[in-house]
Amino acid sequence: MRRCVAELEPHDWSEQACRIRQEALDVEVWERRRRGRPIRLWSAQFVVRSAGIDADDALFRLACLAHPYHRIGDTPRLYSIAGPVRWPPLDDDGTVTDADARVMAELLRMYPVAAPAEGSPHGGPDPEVVAQVHATDHAAALDLAGRGVRRMVAPGLIPAGLGCWQVRQRVLFLAGPGDAGERAAELAATVVDARGATAATVLSVQTEEGRRDPVDGRPVHPAYDLGPFGVEALWDDVDADPRPPGDPEVLSGLLLRAAADIRERYEIGTAGRAIHMNANLCNTQRTPYPR
Repeated sequence: MRRCVAELEPHDWSEQACRIRQEALDVEVWERRRRGRPIRLWSAQFVVRSAGIDADDALFRLACLAHPYHRIGDTPRLYSIAGPVRWPPLDDDGTVTDADARVMAELLRMYPVAAPAEGSPHGGPDPEVVAQVHATDHAAALDLAGRGVRRMVAPGLIPAGLGCWQVRQRVLFLAGPGDAGERAAELAATVVDARGATAATVLSVQTEEGRRDPVDGRPVHPAYDLGPFGVEALWDDVDADPRPPGDPEVLSGLLLRAAADIRERYEIGTAGRAIHMNANLCNTQRTPYPR
């Protein structure tokens, strides 16, 4: 049974008691930041696909680069990634549908041309050089999207072993009455492909409030599961800009800032940069891929 602060002994500083006190503080901060506004916690599920040489390559592209940006910028504590897994699924006869084949061809064509193998101790493309190519290409795509421009991707040489991969992204956000769908669409629009077009497909949007404790049936406040940093990040995000979800100028600014963020993070255009094909670099939360 979930206990409340009033039920604790004053001298009880056990791990459970400390957690209960912290949850109470989180709820207090949440309600103070809410200021009586009819704003609720929501989550959206995205599907994003990309080409990659292997799972590590795909993970770098789909977790470290092509992820959602909130209005306060890149906030990994507000989204998580499940995957990557190979895509598309095969039919019973071992083939793919015509529609999936067309999408697959587009994804393969958008894979940036990797640098040659010089400098790699294993004789293949140098992972740091490949990562630099990916980051540079994605920053350029975000720039294009921010300026409302799309680029054509001409057919080129497809590297050996290149395949298509898919992740699911779960992103948390706050929204007022009737705004959740547009807010999810705005977040999805910050996930772009090499052309500068939106790469994320919104699978679902659902409220995260109204859940009850499975043991005692008490309502569970949304702040309980977020922790103090998650609470502050969500309210900072919703208060960052008063303009409505989907505002073109807001989205343009988000995309341009995301491009600048990637260039700064991966030191694109500077000397002495070192990029590693390691998902831990981007601090993205990973969850098991749903079967």
